[in-house]
Amino acid sequence: MIHNLIEIIGREAKLFESFLLVLEEQQQMLVSNNLKGINKTTEAQRELLVQSQILNKEREELTDKIKSANAIEGDLNVTRLLEMVDKNQAEQLIKLKNIIFSLHEQIGEVRNQNANLLNRSREYIARMMDMLARINTPSGSYGSTGAEEGKTNALAVDRRV
Repeated sequence: MIHNLIEIIGREAKLFESFLLVLEEQQQMLVSNNLKGINKTTEAQRELLVQSQILNKEREELTDKIKSANAIEGDLNVTRLLEMVDKNQAEQLIKLKNIIFSLHEQIGEVRNQNANLLNRSREYIARMMDMLARINTPSGSYGSTGAEEGKTNALAVDRRV
C-alpha cells in the first residue's frame, strides 16, 4: 500500500508541474493579449484541477486504508510514514515532499503575477473608458479670478419656420 501511495504522490507532483507550465503559458497569453490562448489555458487548468481532485481522493482513500491497517490514530503525514517505511521508500517520500513544496511556491508566485497582470489590464480598461466618456464633455475653464467658470452647453435652435 505504501508503494501505491508513493506512486499517487508522484503523479500529483507531475500534475503540479503540468499546472505550473500551464500557468506560465497563461502568463504569456496575458502579456500578448491572446484571448484564444487565455481560454485554452483556462480550460487546461480546469482539466488539471479535475485530475488533481481525483488523485486527491485516491490518496485520501489509500491513507485511510493504511491508517486502519496499521492502527494509526490522527493524521497520517510524511513524518509518520517515514517511521513506517524502508530507507528507499523514505528517500522517495522526502524527495517528493520537497518537489511538491517547491512547486507549490512556484505556482503561488506565477499565479500572483498573473493576477497582477489581470488587475493592471482592468485598471487600463477603466482609464480608457473614463477617457472615452470625457471626449464629448468639455471641461470648465478658469476665469480672470482663478475660479472655474461654469460650463455652458452649446444650444442649437432651429429658427426655420
